[in-house]
Amino acid sequence: MAPDWYDNVMAAWRRIADQMLGPAIAADAQGFCPVLTGALRDSIEHHMDGDVLVVKATGSDERTYAAFVEFGHRVWHPSTGIVGPEEVAPQPFLRPALYQIRRP
Repeated sequence: MAPDWYDNVMAAWRRIADQMLGPAIAADAQGFCPVLTGALRDSIEHHMDGDVLVVKATGSDERTYAAFVEFGHRVWHPSTGIVGPEEVAPQPFLRPALYQIRRP
């Protein structure tokens, strides 16, 4: 086995993840994303953090509410400061995009 096999495998992984897998997951997440204003859908992006593929959504620079959409949440009432009992159902879009079966 060549002594640089690991470096070659990791270079291929980074190339596939950044050029093929990341864009495919991000595009699927945009397709699954619920749209009210479009800010959440438009914020979905991918990048490499070393050898790790990161696909994320924030909603906008000043609001990070993607997790509340993905996992659901209880409603906060600003007039009373009380949370709940009403709940907003989850609307997953990142996990379904990740779990898609992909073929080369």
